[in-house]
Amino acid sequence: MKVLHLTLKKAPFEVMITGEKQYEIREKGSWINSRLFNPDGSKRQYDVIKFTNGYGKNRPYFIALYLGVCEISLMNEFFSNGFQLEFYDPSNPRWMINLGEILETGNLKGVK
Repeated sequence: MKVLHLTLKKAPFEVMITGEKQYEIREKGSWINSRLFNPDGSKRQYDVIKFTNGYGKNRPYFIALYLGVCEISLMNEFFSNGFQLEFYDPSNPRWMINLGEILETGNLKGVK
């Protein structure tokens, strides 16, 4: 099984673990591009994404199906915990990583 590993801050993690937010937005850059694309420019294939909240041995996590990536240049969305995504920049699109069903969760003590 091919796994993409990504770390999230607390607010996005909280709304993703509930299924309210079913995607992750990342600014383009060499690090994320190297995770999403092969050196020849073709998209890497993953089965799942493992998201963790923060760093450390017992950090909260969830694993969701990976449904692919696309470009997005407009976002205006507000979530139940106060987290918001708001941007518009056609000259600098971002990556939208689409998630499917959450398959596994762990170490959620203290997560809303």
